Amino acid sequence: MQNNIAENIKRIKFQINNTCKACHRNDDEIKLIAVSKKKSPELIKLAIENGITNFGENYAQELFEKFKVLESNNIIWHFIGPIQSNKIKSIAKCADWIHSLDREKIIRKLDLECKKNNKLINGCIQINVSMEDSKSGCLPEEMFDIAKLIESMKNIKLKGIMALPKLTDDRFEKELLMKKVKDLSDSLVKKYPNAGSISLGTTSDFEEAITHGSNMLRIGESIFGKRL
Repeated sequence: MQNNIAENIKRIKFQINNTCKACHRNDDEIKLIAVSKKKSPELIKLAIENGITNFGENYAQELFEKFKVLESNNIIWHFIGPIQSNKIKSIAKCADWIHSLDREKIIRKLDLECKKNNKLINGCIQINVSMEDSKSGCLPEEMFDIAKLIESMKNIKLKGIMALPKLTDDRFEKELLMKKVKDLSDSLVKKYPNAGSISLGTTSDFEEAITHGSNMLRIGESIFGKRL
């Protein structure tokens, strides 16, 4: 398993580097987030030994348990799943980044909990670019209202946007959705220059995401293997 993870990380970094070269980007711009949901602390330790420092979790309770076991200054925790109001306390305590901000109640409660913990948290607005009923995220036209609210908070730093475009085999549709994410990011950065993070791209499409401006990749399966 150790060799598998080491080889997987090496291969992904090689692919990231090649893709960046092809689209004239610097791979130093890309933050590789290992999505470690349902993976053991032992596997996370193996990833750390192979140069990974950013880890993404989808479930607040799982994040809390791993945070306790793996408490380390070397780990940057990203919460990337839908946010339940009753889980904000543990998310605020454990996460350094939260990618799924999409509504006022959650944002205000998160800010309050971060204040209690005397911490700043980095926040991305989740945008439902495909307008899918099954997915969280605000509508594209709501982005600036959410951004304005986050900017008014004392303990959340607006860092950018996150999207989970519809999974499709239609290359043209996929390109359109990713371009839409980049256009939304560009418009946000014009008003909020420090909000240039684009959390876009997973195991199945991270190379296309890089070519469309993503600088935060959320990759799980290609690092840790298929979830059982």
